[in-house]
Amino acid sequence: MKKTVKDLVFEIDFFLSKWNLSHQRVEVSAEFRLWCKSYGKLPVNNVIAMMPFCTSDGEAWYDISTGEKLLSAFDELNRRIQQSAGSLCVQFEQDYLGAVESLFRDHFDEYHVYLDFIADKLGMSSAIREKAREIYDSLSDDMRRQVLAYQNGARNSSWMLNRSNLKYIVDHNLIN
Repeated sequence: MKKTVKDLVFEIDFFLSKWNLSHQRVEVSAEFRLWCKSYGKLPVNNVIAMMPFCTSDGEAWYDISTGEKLLSAFDELNRRIQQSAGSLCVQFEQDYLGAVESLFRDHFDEYHVYLDFIADKLGMSSAIREKAREIYDSLSDDMRRQVLAYQNGARNSSWMLNRSNLKYIVDHNLIN
């Protein structure tokens, strides 16, 4: 499922379990991704927010083995999609910058939002610097050592090589 609003694409992806066995156990999972066309074609570069849909029990997979379970999973996923991606899409259609602010203020952790997108759209504000400080302050001692190593040229962890909030924070000197 996909819908485009200006340069953003709201997408719901569904996945089947490799362990599915007809008439015994059939499972699906779903994930909401928000990506920006102007960030390129590769998901590693263009996804600006994402959220897996988990069951009410916190499981990643929805059991759809029976008709009753399928309808239950459909109802739950439909409700969650409308409350998240659907609602956010309407916000972006009505007030793009207001929706960016809402994404940052109200859904940053829930939707795993990328800080660079927020800064690109809203500019570098004190709120972004505060969020960067909050992210940095929550790092473990090991991660802080990795940050120091990265600043000294190391490129041996995935966050150092790929787009990430921590890489953005360090590259833009938002921790000082």
